[in-house]
Order: sequence, then C-alpha cells, then structure tokens
Amino acid sequence: MKIGVIQPLEVKSAILLVEKALEEGAELVLLPEKWTKNIDDVPLVEFQKLAKRYTAYILPGAFEDGVSVITPIIDDSGNLKGIAKKIHLFNEEKLRLIPGNEAVLFTYRGIRFGILICYDIDFPEVARELFSKGVEIILVPSKVRGNGLDIWNEFLRIRVLENRIGIVNANVYSPPDFPGRSVAIVPEQRQDGIVIPKVVGVLGSEEGYMIVDIDPLKYMYLRGDRLKEYVKFTVKEL
Repeated sequence: MKIGVIQPLEVKSAILLVEKALEEGAELVLLPEKWTKNIDDVPLVEFQKLAKRYTAYILPGAFEDGVSVITPIIDDSGNLKGIAKKIHLFNEEKLRLIPGNEAVLFTYRGIRFGILICYDIDFPEVARELFSKGVEIILVPSKVRGNGLDIWNEFLRIRVLENRIGIVNANVYSPPDFPGRSVAIVPEQRQDGIVIPKVVGVLGSEEGYMIVDIDPLKYMYLRGDRLKEYVKFTVKEL
C-alpha cells in the first residue's frame, strides 16, 4: 500500500501536496493534527473531490469540532466514511472538549487500518486493542513540539515492537515550535532473529510530502507470532 504523508503550511499548499502525492500513486493520504487553526479552514470538499478522482482514501488530519478532536475519513468514492475521535485529550483540551470512547478501524484494499490521534499513542492498551482486532497499520495524525519529538518517536517505535504492526505518522510542520519530521515505521526481523522498528520514511523540517510503500504481508508472520503470545489475564491482590 502506497501511503502519502503530507506536511502543509497552509490550505493552498495542502491541496497541492495531496494531489501531487495522489498523482505519484498514493492510495491513501494522511495529514497532521491541527495543521489549520480551526476545522472550518479544512478544505474537505476539495479533498473529497480528489479522493473520488484518484479513487483513494484521504484522512485530512485531526481537528477540534467544538466538541471533540476528530479525524474525518474520506473514502475512495469521495464520501465521508466516518470519523475517529481522540480518546486521550491532552492538557488544555481536557478543559473544553469531550474525549472519544472508541477506537476506529477500517479495511481498505485488503489492509486493516486503525487510527490513533496524537496523545492516544502514549497509551499502549489502545494500540494493543486495535492489534487484537487485526489492524496491520496504525495511522497517527499528530501535533508534537520539537522538544518532545525524541520521546514521541520512542513511543512510535515501542508500539511497533509491542504489536508487530506498521505505524504511519503525520506531524505538524509549523516553525519554530513544530518541526514536522513525520515518520513511517514497520517491524523487521534481522538475520539474528531480533525484531527491530525499521524507519521506512521520514520527512524533514520543511513543507512537503513523502510516499511510503508498506506491505503488511512482509511482517504478517511477526504479527501472527505476537498474536499467539497475547494472553488475557486478571490481577490478584495479595
């Protein structure tokens, strides 16, 4: 699956970059969290037209809608398939918004995708639940500051290792505080048998896009082995 990751500075360039990624063969496109100041600025109609024209899915980022933080999911017919809500609100979001209470997954061209919005990735149980439902790639729109990016990347790598799944992250580029540096990571087994989180694509601190080609069949056996090791248990207090 060819996945486009976009780091736009403003609406006009977002539309242009999305179309460039689609022209180059992207089958699904992901944008960051809160790359516009409010949801009214998001060019949803334009994205719907592009999705229909190129028969591709577009996740136009994550935004506050006045109630929650949501990620719209535009399908390959240009229709709004559904929305995912941020389950774990961050800092001041908790003062004005309502958290989501369910994780969202969908199947596209035979691949199971899950969506986690930014801070959700910090909580391993959400990714694990998606993994247990057969998710192969998690899409993560985020807005992470430069001084938190090293820790953020550790969370992404650990989720890949824990669950033997791919993660594609689109992070906001809005200098000087938000450096972009979006990344895509998949599990890979070395010759010595050790499984590592392999970076298969990374953007710099600049406006732009990348296309990563991720084939979950390449790590299907790793997911299968990990799923067999997944044990539900209770906690006993002594």
